Amino acid sequence: MPDPLRVIRRFLGKPDFDSAFVGRRGEAAAARYVKRIGLRVLDRNVRLAGGEIDLVCEPDDESMVILVEVKARAVRGGYDQPFLPPEEAVDQEKREKLVELAHELKRRHPHLQRSTRIDVIGVDLFEPGTWRERVRLRYFAGAVSLRA
Repeated sequence: MPDPLRVIRRFLGKPDFDSAFVGRRGEAAAARYVKRIGLRVLDRNVRLAGGEIDLVCEPDDESMVILVEVKARAVRGGYDQPFLPPEEAVDQEKREKLVELAHELKRRHPHLQRSTRIDVIGVDLFEPGTWRERVRLRYFAGAVSLRA
């Protein structure tokens, strides 16, 4: 049973969230978006030895595998920009890690031996955890170069 205080806070529009909550909401919004643009989500939160892949997708023709890194941030007041857009958190170190994860995923799952693309989705969540929650997405196809 949900905590009554938490229910009242949401109804009154008072944010009640933590970074894990924002991450889950951001990944759910990103998964809905990629489905809307015609991709099929094969798996979510794939854990590998080197880290985690947020979304593993493919187009309807199954011609390639698309790995999606989701970065979400809570925006606390109105439509102000957060300090940095969430996609800016995908720095060179994170890009290299994503490439390693892509190679590891292909080694572990031979049926995914197709061309691979790594995309990034930046998600701004406005007033997360309230009934007024809004989402703004930015999708960057092929944001990370995948080299052998």
